[in-house]
Amino acid sequence: MDKFREKINLLRSEADIANAKADEWESKAKTLEQKAADQDQEMTSLNTANREMEEELETVLENIKQLKSLEDEDGDLKKENDAAQRKITLLEQELENSDKSLRETTKNFREADVKAEHFERKVQQLENLLLEKERLGEELKLKNQELQAQLDEFNAQLDTL
Repeated sequence: MDKFREKINLLRSEADIANAKADEWESKAKTLEQKAADQDQEMTSLNTANREMEEELETVLENIKQLKSLEDEDGDLKKENDAAQRKITLLEQELENSDKSLRETTKNFREADVKAEHFERKVQQLENLLLEKERLGEELKLKNQELQAQLDEFNAQLDTL
């Protein structure tokens, strides 16, 4: 019976050792399960963060695409603006030239107008002088006719004498 007890004690001690090892393995399994759960949770969190970053990347890429489009449009608008500025500059130069030409033409017109007025006064003076000379010529003609008549009368009187 002692052997039997020894055997039972030995089996109990082996069972205790096995139970202790089982507890140890169970504890390790729980730790590993907890680690796996933590890793699963971390993976889920990382996947979520990855998805969010991919969405943000898509948003950023879309924004970059829009900005490039706006930059291209801005470049086109800048080219159009530059062309319009050049055209405005040319039109301003043309306007300045036209203004200068207009001032010169106006000055020449005024000078011609002054000369025309001067010549009109000169013509008027000459016409007045002509009229006066014609009147004087008429007076002299009448006087000449009177004197001729007097001379003829005097010659006639001399002939009669």
